[in-house]
Amino acid sequence: MDPLKYFLALVLYYVSVLFRGLRWRLISQTAGIGKTPGTRAPSTLACSAIIMMGWFANSVAFLRLGDAYRGYGLARETGASIPSSLGTVLAERVQDMAAVLLILVGATLVLAYTHEAATPEVVIGVAFVLVGVLVAGLFAMRAWGKRLSGFLPRRLRGAYLNFQAGALASFRPRALPPQLALGIAGWVLEVARLYFVSEAIGVDISFTIAAFAALANAMLSTIPTPGGFGFVEGGLAGVLVLLGLGHTDAFAVTLVDRSISWISVIVFGGLTFFLWHALRARGNGRRTGVTTAA
Repeated sequence: MDPLKYFLALVLYYVSVLFRGLRWRLISQTAGIGKTPGTRAPSTLACSAIIMMGWFANSVAFLRLGDAYRGYGLARETGASIPSSLGTVLAERVQDMAAVLLILVGATLVLAYTHEAATPEVVIGVAFVLVGVLVAGLFAMRAWGKRLSGFLPRRLRGAYLNFQAGALASFRPRALPPQLALGIAGWVLEVARLYFVSEAIGVDISFTIAAFAALANAMLSTIPTPGGFGFVEGGLAGVLVLLGLGHTDAFAVTLVDRSISWISVIVFGGLTFFLWHALRARGNGRRTGVTTAA
């Protein structure tokens, strides 16, 4: 393996976190976090760190608990309510799938023009279904959300309405283009990760094929096992075989790529989690000491 190309793939993957952090910051501000009384705007670095900690939680726990942790982390960082913070996470997920679909459509057009490989219709079909379900859910929330909230217990009603407000307020026409552009940039960096992983071990694939494989990997990782384990490996290798790679090369690319997209997340995400909470605990301890002295 070429260590320099592997390291480049690793760096590009974590640079994508900064793009995602900036996008989440814009989404949260569009939703009113930092503009409403009692809340403060998060920094790009804080949003990126919370995303890393959410990825870490998703990599070691079932049921994608990292997404819930992200809502909790943003609420603690900004003073916003947890339900409204979770609403911004949902908005980000919708934008993620829209960006994935746009990249897949572009990659399909390239494959159709170059005849480089057969188009894996199943990947595009899954992306269309996921986007359709998420968009339909948002429309249903806007049309009937308040009415349906009347059937909830009183304690849950307010939480749901805050969640709905956070999700729906994130979608404003003027704010969407830069957010989508940042999302697409983040996903392109993930595609570049898989491309350079393949280059590092001497497997020759095009950037277009890497796009299909990397985005299929991302969709499979939403399955609620730790890091998508048990599904991503077979799915990614299967997509690579459909796109023309031999079984040995497909398995090798999958194994090395997972060392970045899963194992490294456990390492660096866990380190971020530890440092974040250690620094927060130290800061709280200092504030408590100052208050006691006063």
